[in-house]
Amino acid sequence: MKRNIRGMTLAAMLLSASASVHAGDQEYADAEQASQAFVGDLGVQQVAHNSTHVGNLSSYSPVTVGDMQLGSTVSQAGCTSCDSFSCDGGCDSSCDSRFGSGKRFGRLLNLCDKDGWIRAEGMIMFMEARTAPALVTTADPTEFPVLPDPNNGAGSGATTQVVFGEELDGGVSGGTRFDVGRYLSDNFGIGGRFMWLSENGDDFSASGNGTGDSIGRPFFQIPLAAPGTASESALIVNQFSTNPGINSQRGTVNASFSTDLLSAEAYARMMYCKNKSSRVELIGGYSFFRVDDNVSISSRTTDVVTNTFLADYSDFDTQNEFHGGQIGYESLVSRGAWTVRMLTKVHMGNMSRTVTNYARTDVGVDTTITNTYNSSLLVDENQGTEEESDFTFIPELNLTLGYRFRDHVSFTVGYNFLYFDKVALAGEQINRNVDGTDGPRNIDPADFDFDIVDGSLWVQGISLGTTIDY
Repeated sequence: MKRNIRGMTLAAMLLSASASVHAGDQEYADAEQASQAFVGDLGVQQVAHNSTHVGNLSSYSPVTVGDMQLGSTVSQAGCTSCDSFSCDGGCDSSCDSRFGSGKRFGRLLNLCDKDGWIRAEGMIMFMEARTAPALVTTADPTEFPVLPDPNNGAGSGATTQVVFGEELDGGVSGGTRFDVGRYLSDNFGIGGRFMWLSENGDDFSASGNGTGDSIGRPFFQIPLAAPGTASESALIVNQFSTNPGINSQRGTVNASFSTDLLSAEAYARMMYCKNKSSRVELIGGYSFFRVDDNVSISSRTTDVVTNTFLADYSDFDTQNEFHGGQIGYESLVSRGAWTVRMLTKVHMGNMSRTVTNYARTDVGVDTTITNTYNSSLLVDENQGTEEESDFTFIPELNLTLGYRFRDHVSFTVGYNFLYFDKVALAGEQINRNVDGTDGPRNIDPADFDFDIVDGSLWVQGISLGTTIDY
């Protein structure tokens, strides 16, 4: 009995001494808070978290009396804050009691109890080169700017070069992408994403005053009366003539192509599996894509002697709209301030394609137009608007590396890839075969009918951005 009394007395003295030391250091804000700390009281940790102790919490050492430990671990060795995802337990231990709810989704950027995200990225993207027939050619002076054709005799088109057409490469395009979302529970969240790429294309122009290199617009002549004699030909834009019976021609030609892309998504994400430093989530939702493509070409040729002119304009415009669903997964691995994220999805749905071909030809003298026709060198019966749709897939891959340079904010750099199948591209709708009818003509709108040619298009590039957790 005396030993027990001595033990209790010793414990009371130790507690009294500890409280006195803390009181001398002004670690208790008032007597009421100080009275909350006693042996076995689980509220000791809460007192510490409420900053009733002054000084570095990580230096607080539990006091053991017998088999009982006063308080619990306030901060783990080497951890300076609950944001340290690399600490043992991460957001599953001390942060839970500190923040109450103990939500884990702040792990996305090594933060505790953060269940929303905003991602903004600038994109530098490359599009696959589109294809089209040879639309503008040049040749040496006095040479006919026709494409090489054995049917025209040896050496025909030997100096001809294609200066617009065949491969339409728009180079680099800039764009933006935004991703905003929020977790509604520990295992389920919703979000939305929007992407826009600026116009990917180029312009071309060439002109002459009746001298210099020959400029032409090539086509393939198919005489109706003798289809077996089909051969390459060209509409002259500029050429110097040495033949007495043929006048020189002067003129200009302008051409352009462009492709625009935008998308919008609404999705949900659900936890599939996770551990201390990685996670995998399943993603599903709605997807919308739109790809617009255009090729246009116009020329004006004037006879240098008679001043008669022929102005020819052709425009090919396509719109591709995709509505469907998406399914995929996103995996994330974190090491300290670094994160690696991989998003793999496939969009499945209906691709609606609309193709509109427009043509106009003006004939006149000097500045006076004497006749106008709704056809052109490249557009005869195959003009107007056609629509069709098919079921298709759009695979997508995003790989992103992020660095958290401060709480809540990370810098990211990533690689992005998209592939579109069954899209109508303007250059592939151009048919350079001319049926041999002499001169431009008016087309009855009832004859507007043509087949849509399907193609494919990939887009890839890098993104630089910022991620904010809230």
